[in-house]
Amino acid sequence: MGLLDWFRKPKPAVPLPQLCYDVPYFVLPHYAFKDLSKLADLCLNSPTVAGPFFYIMAAQARKVEPVTDDAKRFHWHHGQLSEGREYFALEYPTPPPVDMSDVPIEQMVGGAKSLVLAPHFSAIIRGAAGVQYFILGQAPMGGGTTLRCILPEGMNCNLGPGPAPELLAFLDAVREREAK
Repeated sequence: MGLLDWFRKPKPAVPLPQLCYDVPYFVLPHYAFKDLSKLADLCLNSPTVAGPFFYIMAAQARKVEPVTDDAKRFHWHHGQLSEGREYFALEYPTPPPVDMSDVPIEQMVGGAKSLVLAPHFSAIIRGAAGVQYFILGQAPMGGGTTLRCILPEGMNCNLGPGPAPELLAFLDAVREREAK
């Protein structure tokens, strides 16, 4: 194989669920906790560009070419969560079903079975008390969801079973979490 053939060789594709996973866990935490004004400005002033922007950042981090049709499937929502608390929620493309209930624990722990538990939504909540960041992702078994949060120091916390993968149900779960 000559040098030019090496450059022409296509880069391995990264599945969409993996890029969806990368956005809330690796790209958005920086914006949630260190550059929220940029995220808010982008979401409020260029809402149709905001979703694709973060997908493209994940693709660039993986060194893969973004797919235009996939980029268009990332949608931001904005509104009031409660008095004095606003949300910026990113809706991800619907992930393929995952059920690991038949996978032996040894394969899960050893990495022999490579599955991505993709997100349905992530939400950044801001208000006078600061910023909170939540993710509604796929649960590993039974087709349900898991509610998670990312803390400012980067810790990823499992908050237990989540609601149906619908925006209003997710926001209700976040409100309930705040009320505790």
